[in-house]
Amino acid sequence: MKAAAICVALGVFSVGAVGQTTAPASSKAFGTRVTGLDGSGFVARLLSIDKSKAVFSTPAGRRSVPCRDLLRIKFADPADAMDTPGQGLLFLAEGRGLLAIETLSVRDGRVTVTSRLLGAASLPLAAVATIYLPRKDQLPAALKKIHQAIELPRANKDFLFAEDKKRNLIPMPGILKSIAAGKVTFQVGAKDEAAPLTSVRVLQLARVASQAGAPGGYLIGRDGSTVPFGSASLSAGKKTIAIGGGAIRADAAPLSALAEVRFASDRCVWLSDLKPDKVNQAGLFDLYFPYRRDRSTAGRPIRLGGATYPKGLGLHSRCELTYTVGAAYESLSALAGIAPAGGKRGNALLKVLGDGKDLIEPIKLLGGAAPIPVRCKLAGVKTLTVLVDFGDDGTDVGDHVNLAEARLIKP
Repeated sequence: MKAAAICVALGVFSVGAVGQTTAPASSKAFGTRVTGLDGSGFVARLLSIDKSKAVFSTPAGRRSVPCRDLLRIKFADPADAMDTPGQGLLFLAEGRGLLAIETLSVRDGRVTVTSRLLGAASLPLAAVATIYLPRKDQLPAALKKIHQAIELPRANKDFLFAEDKKRNLIPMPGILKSIAAGKVTFQVGAKDEAAPLTSVRVLQLARVASQAGAPGGYLIGRDGSTVPFGSASLSAGKKTIAIGGGAIRADAAPLSALAEVRFASDRCVWLSDLKPDKVNQAGLFDLYFPYRRDRSTAGRPIRLGGATYPKGLGLHSRCELTYTVGAAYESLSALAGIAPAGGKRGNALLKVLGDGKDLIEPIKLLGGAAPIPVRCKLAGVKTLTVLVDFGDDGTDVGDHVNLAEARLIKP
């Protein structure tokens, strides 16, 4: 049997049928978790993906699912890319993702890197926002924090941050020309200056308007990389992935580097991307935590049950959000629980209402408990209300509620 591999090129993302068979395999083969857009799920073995559907082998036989009905295919838990000492990180422009990198070069307006997820890859310099190159003993998260604390002028320039003998970051405005043979060439004024790459910690690139369209989804690497792709297809042996409308090109990389395929279905609208028509918030003693989009009320990533989610709402009792949905959706799906910041003291009540009527039984959320799936029908509903209220304790202490991947689903 040939080893499964991933390639990135213009066009299509492929993930192919390895060891495809018509008969169900042993139970040990079904280790991939598949989650539908509506929150339903099953365990299977991925056989193939094309532009319209994914095919799986399950204990009950072969199963085909339209890609527009899928939320994710999960192979493993990814690491946190920010918490690997010495790991280089390349952040894509407009928050479109990040790539953990092992080597880096720049020439003729293109960045070439090697990574565990994509192997040897290249992309236009204009598609890159920031590059972090921490010391071997330094966490990327620590370097990012230092970089973000430095105030820079709003000039549309590149900035090179070099480290001095006292390990302070010194910003230098200019134009990044090239990175080759372990040296960075940076134009300062009318003169090109060269610096050893080992002394450079951050490269912040000037913003350029992106021409990339909406991605078809994201590849999540086991190393924490998150890279957008176009459409997807998979066949035996080597696979092909189109990323960001073809902006990124890469050679083969092992399928074992992939943690998750996350789809961007045209049926899905994230609740955190919508602005509520009405917001009512009130804590005890006139103090409250404002609701947040794609962050917890403590300002941290959305986390539940040990997993981190890129989309969701951070809510705190008492918070009531009302949206006009105009009978355009068939259902709502999410995962609810007390955020880590709430500890075991969290005790809140979650309600979902449609046109003023309960759509689900109120859900009790307790600190330290497992997250609870939220699924309800929205057919005909014109006004949707999400309410987090005080729990049985009658207080708001620890009531940091995360509503992970809250999404409205079109017919």
